[in-house]
Parts: sequence; structure tokens; C-alpha cells
Amino acid sequence: MHLAGRVALITGGGSGIGRAAAQRLSAEGMRVCVLDIDGDAARAVAEPLGGMSLTCDVADADQVATAFAQCLEELGGLDLALLNAGITVRWSGDIGTLDLAEYRKSLGVNLDGVVYGVVNAVRTMRTLGEGDRAILATASLAGLMPWHPDPVYSLGKHAVVGLMRSVAPGLAGEHIAVHTICPGITETGALGDRRALVEGIGVPVMEPEASADAVVAAATAPLDASGSCWVVQHGTDPWPMQFTELDTPDNRLNVPARRSRR
Repeated sequence: MHLAGRVALITGGGSGIGRAAAQRLSAEGMRVCVLDIDGDAARAVAEPLGGMSLTCDVADADQVATAFAQCLEELGGLDLALLNAGITVRWSGDIGTLDLAEYRKSLGVNLDGVVYGVVNAVRTMRTLGEGDRAILATASLAGLMPWHPDPVYSLGKHAVVGLMRSVAPGLAGEHIAVHTICPGITETGALGDRRALVEGIGVPVMEPEASADAVVAAATAPLDASGSCWVVQHGTDPWPMQFTELDTPDNRLNVPARRSRR
């Protein structure tokens, strides 16, 4: 997918990976629409880039739909959606002490926000005619492996990986590529005040720009790479993870969904 002169919408774009991605995509020549629950933070990122900003709680389906419509109306298109907004509530390693309200808050942003974003991105892109486009979601290494300190966070990120891998084949026929970005420990709001703890046990903390590199790599990858999960690790270029394929009769049912003509 060619980036210059096209439109990107980024959720959670007011800080961390979202901010770094907005800056990088703008440097690649894209016009950016920055969404964040903190409208001031979104504006602070978008204005120097000549982009637009919107206040949006991605856990609210109506707010997400409105934001996509406003982006389309003002910028005239949508070629790349980066569904990046995410939170940690508190590490939930002792599942017996899980606060169910915090559980729902976590999944509201980390999973529902991605589902709402994918739905609205596809609906919007289908109105725009032919052309290569892409939908990306920020997951985590916690979406590829068990994350014992916070199983609820891992639940949401595993779900994002499963969603994106599952919708990719059906959308490829419409020239909409789908990818997931899976960073290791990164300096974001989700890390909170744990950087010293993490580095103290020998785990390097990446800067958000490393994931911005993965966003560009995924967005510009060939269409036949759709469905990839791009792993981001300290000191290396991002790479698409290779999954072991299961050889099972169930695969006779596991075919891409056809576009509904309703």
C-alpha cells in the first residue's frame, strides 16, 4: 500500500505508540486524524502535523462511529485505520481477587474498541471504491503468549489477534489488508510507573517509535501478507510471526466469509 497523500485514522493517538505512529505516518506523507479520549492530547499531536483531532472513547460504539464519519467528511477518505487505544487497569495475576468492573473496563477499551474500529473502518472503506487500504490493530506480545502478571490484559490481546487473523482472508479480496502489531514492553501509559521494575530485572523497555516502524512495515507489506502479526522487539526490525497451521478436518469449514449483499 502506498502511503503518501492518503488518510490515516489513529485511535489512542494522543500518547505513546499512537502518537509515534501519527508522527511517522505524517512524515510518510499521510494526512492524519488523531483520536483520543483526552481531546487536548489528541489536539497537541495533530496540530503540528496539520491533521485533525477528535475526542473519542473507543469503548463507546456510537462515539467510534461518529469519529469515523467526521474523519471521512473532513479529510475526504480513509485508507489506513490504526486501532491502537489500550489500557491496563491493574495487574490481575491473582485471578481470585479480580474486580469485575475493572475487567469490563479493560475489555471495553482493549477488545470492544478494536471490534468497533474494524466494523466502522470496513464500512467506511467500502464506500470509497477501489484501492488498496489497511486496518491495523495494536495488540501485544501478551496476545501471542501467556502473560501471567495480567491474564485479563492477555485475554483482550489474544482476542484482538484472533479477530484480526480471522477477518483478514475475507477482506483481502476487497484489497483491505489486516495486520496486528505485537510489541514487547514499551514506554506507554499502560506501563505506568513500572519501568524501573522492568529494567531492574533485565528487560529492555522500548520506545514507541519501534512500534511506529512496525506500523509502516505492516501498512506497506504486500497484500498476500495480510493477517500477519508483526512482532516488535528491542534492537531488531519488526517481523511477521509464523504460526503453526493445524491439519484438521475442521478446516473444511474454516473458509473466508463472503461479503454480505444485504
